[in-house]
Amino acid sequence: MAHANLLLLGVSLSLVIVALAHPLQDDSPNGRIVGGYATDVIHFPYQISLRRKAITAPKNPYTHYCGGSIINENYILTAAHCVIANVASQFKVVAGTSHRNAIDGVIVTVSEIIMHEKYDPSTYDNDIALLVLGSPLPLNNFTMKVIELGTEAPKDGDMSTISGWGTTQPGGDASDQLLAVDVPIVGNEQCDEDYGGGSITPGMLCAGLRGEGGKDACQGDSGGPLTCGGKLHGVVSWGRSCALPTHPGVYANVAHYIDWIHAKMGNI
Repeated sequence: MAHANLLLLGVSLSLVIVALAHPLQDDSPNGRIVGGYATDVIHFPYQISLRRKAITAPKNPYTHYCGGSIINENYILTAAHCVIANVASQFKVVAGTSHRNAIDGVIVTVSEIIMHEKYDPSTYDNDIALLVLGSPLPLNNFTMKVIELGTEAPKDGDMSTISGWGTTQPGGDASDQLLAVDVPIVGNEQCDEDYGGGSITPGMLCAGLRGEGGKDACQGDSGGPLTCGGKLHGVVSWGRSCALPTHPGVYANVAHYIDWIHAKMGNI
């Protein structure tokens, strides 16, 4: 979880969230689930691996950078901090795989990045973005499937599930196998008390084991999904380190951005 830094949340066994501006105590956008369990893409068929290469190193391979969710055969929902200061040609989306850098899934190009116009990298507010794919994903409802968007924010105490290929501890190694973790939603008022200073906005929601810790998203999980009741409710965004008992992970609140998402997709 990047409290102040980009973090590509990739689920780690204790799911720790890291963001671009405030990393989990590390300035990398990479991370994985903390305190979680190994899983397979058939259980999370909406999960994708967003792979990137530096524009200055065109001969380098694309490597996992962030997570994302399939919300339409032509669109991926991810975090703005995953794509800021990048161009579409730097990314490829890999769907239908359980492995971080494998090529057994379907690989498609990104033709356009639509980042929220009011994304603030200093606070992570409006940390949401759409990726327009160069060709439609061949959805099969088995390893590749659309996830429904949540239209109302989950309530305090509701159980959520986060998935990704992030680190299993702050500053640790990323997981090659897809991981997932189950953590309760923490109400925004309580979460703001933990972070202080009005850090938690209506465009955010929080999840974690308050007072206990040990489960969270982490570096490398950024942009990936938080689900409740089979619907997409959050996008891994930021946090203070990973899986701390004092600071839940913070996610972009999908319900808050539902009108923005539909408008950008042309109400498809």
